[in-house]
Amino acid sequence: MYIPLEDTFYDISKKECLIFVKSLNMAVVMSHVKLSAKEPPPPVVESHRQQVDRVLQELARGTLLHKVKGGGMLYPRTFYLDTKDMVLRYSGSEKRFRKKKLSWQISKIREVRDGEKDYSKRLDPFDRGRCFAVIFGANHEVLYLYSNSIYERDMWVKGIQFAIHMEQYMDQKQQADRWIKDAFNMADKNNDGSLDFEEVMKLLKQLNADMDKKYVKALFDKADTEKSAKGKSRLDRNEFVEFYHLLTERAEIEEIFLRYDGGKGYMDCQDLQRFLRNDQKLAMQDDDVNEIIAAYEPQKQLQLDDHMSLIGFRTFLTSRDQQMFNPSCRRVYQDMTQPITNYYISSSHNTYLVEDQLKGPSRVEAYITALSRGCRCVELDCWDGPDDEPVIYHGYTLTSKILFRDVIGAIKDYAFHSSPYPVILSIENHCSIKQQTIMARHIRSILGDLVYAPTELPDKIPSPADLMGKIILKGKKLPWSHSTDEAEVSDEEDEAAESQEEVKSKAKNKHKLSKQFSDAVGMKAISFKSIDESIASNGIFVSLGESKVLKMIKDEIKGVNRLSHHMLVRTYPSGSRTDSSNYNPVPMWAAGCQVVALNFQTTGGEPMQLLHGKFMDNGGSGYILKPDFQLSEEKFAAQLAKPTKKKRLKMKIISGYQIPKPKDSKKGEVIDPFIKIEVHGAKSDNQQVKTSVIQNNGFNPQWNETVSFTLNFPELVLLRFAVYDSDRYVDDFIGYYVIPMSCLQQGYRHFPLYNRTGDQMPQALIFVHTDIQDV
Repeated sequence: MYIPLEDTFYDISKKECLIFVKSLNMAVVMSHVKLSAKEPPPPVVESHRQQVDRVLQELARGTLLHKVKGGGMLYPRTFYLDTKDMVLRYSGSEKRFRKKKLSWQISKIREVRDGEKDYSKRLDPFDRGRCFAVIFGANHEVLYLYSNSIYERDMWVKGIQFAIHMEQYMDQKQQADRWIKDAFNMADKNNDGSLDFEEVMKLLKQLNADMDKKYVKALFDKADTEKSAKGKSRLDRNEFVEFYHLLTERAEIEEIFLRYDGGKGYMDCQDLQRFLRNDQKLAMQDDDVNEIIAAYEPQKQLQLDDHMSLIGFRTFLTSRDQQMFNPSCRRVYQDMTQPITNYYISSSHNTYLVEDQLKGPSRVEAYITALSRGCRCVELDCWDGPDDEPVIYHGYTLTSKILFRDVIGAIKDYAFHSSPYPVILSIENHCSIKQQTIMARHIRSILGDLVYAPTELPDKIPSPADLMGKIILKGKKLPWSHSTDEAEVSDEEDEAAESQEEVKSKAKNKHKLSKQFSDAVGMKAISFKSIDESIASNGIFVSLGESKVLKMIKDEIKGVNRLSHHMLVRTYPSGSRTDSSNYNPVPMWAAGCQVVALNFQTTGGEPMQLLHGKFMDNGGSGYILKPDFQLSEEKFAAQLAKPTKKKRLKMKIISGYQIPKPKDSKKGEVIDPFIKIEVHGAKSDNQQVKTSVIQNNGFNPQWNETVSFTLNFPELVLLRFAVYDSDRYVDDFIGYYVIPMSCLQQGYRHFPLYNRTGDQMPQALIFVHTDIQDV
């Protein structure tokens, strides 16, 4: 491969190439690096980079933008894109004494969107060509901005997009160093660029580290290399980074390193190979091990000698590919050509709502949020609206209304951002014939060829692969041979409707259906009467309310599983859950139900955490192939009677790292963390244990406790780890991690923590050792 250095091209080896690329802070997959003797690339690549640099420099200097508020109000502010500290910030606010957010971390930005896609209608009074929106966090909070020109808008959109990519590809050391400098800046109250010992001790307490003062002072003095020049003991930014690295040395990782280095002070290729084989259960060739050393060892001479230092080993062991979650599960690896009924599907209930089910707001943005989080089945409750425009809202309640056509437009824009596999629109249709026809018109004009709508009954159930890039309407459908413009069909059973409509107006059992709308429906939904009757129908979708399906699972779980062999079984929360709370989805998945719908807007609870962890599998595609035994009546019955694939999971909870305080914690002291380990799956496997409480240490708590679980149905198991701050009255939740048993890597592994909204916490890690054996 040729690398340009000062207008000269040098021929280097594949290994040297990886070292060079790493030195440029670029993350690569080594298998993608191909060496050739071709001529250097044309100068256009360099000029593009220069163009990007110029844009970033201009945005770093700041430009005048206008914040768009409700009611068509504009507020001028100078905005800056700081790619050094990776923040978007502004100045110019007159509200000096009001607590106000003046900056956002680039890592919190989900998307930057031009003004043509304003689903809130806030930009309607303005020239959309000069508007753009920045979307933050799990709940898609939006900052609307108005620029002075289309050129300036494009510059900001491209600059922020580039900054997002920079953030995503920063390696772990860069992220850690930036985080340390952020902490330094937070403690440097007088902005003199240095911290004395007392300031450092206060900062460590803020960072959740209650450490021995003498030990900290010794490390402080060691890092204070410029003491004589400054005349007093203070750490500047670079010294503080060094101090922090000294402070965060991890004895538990050093202990592993010393078992394999043979007293040499470094691991050679054979040492690392033995560690990977014995502990990590990975068989690797010499070339693969050498590439690991080249990728993670920071010292160049050791890289060239194929040796790894303790620092390199620590970096390797905390890298993403060495985490508990198997990297092969981050891509679509399952067979996607089986009937769609053979897959679990990530599904949302009452997708339009962002709060409660009685008076909360409905927003188009809620569909964008769900689709961006991998949801593949969203719900649309459709009603007649004013001016002959159908609306979506929770009927017979005070929830706000949004236009059907706006929702369809947003679904078109975002359906395949997170996954190329089909999106199902679960339509609850309460519209008149006239407005059903308008709905059909919007579907044709907006979605066009994206819609899967066969003109005759398919001879087989299509697969996710067959339906890639397709949007499918699920709802009531007229007979295939029906020719008139409308006809009556039976209402689909809906528990939420039963609890509201029947009370209000004794809803009719029959509903008129427009042929034009019926023709757009690709998956026929039927009303559930019995398992046998449902199987005998030509429908592919049946919905069961929470209470009904739980009773069926208790009384006839084999029948529920048999039903799922023939059609998609959708379950949804009880209509009594007016606060948008969720049920536990695991019993439904264990019985074979594929479309287990949850309220995505309720992010803080255990049910959504379980859904998040489950659908990280198979590349986050939103489709997961069910275990083989769930796809056959005989195998399912046999496994229930006598499980044949039992496993024993043995896990040592070793330590934690950088566990933060609970959000909005009122406690002034350092946390007392403990971990609850839960097994979720078949009823016989459900169990949980807790570690001991570590007093006054969220910085690097050490547990070194072993737990063991015998699992009858490991294919169904989700492991949930929940970290709490022990309290005399109520333990405070800090973070969670959920992983399917099928994605778990053995050996010494770290896993990250997620907060209540499903965002990964920076730096926080739990260190464990896992071992899986047949029983």
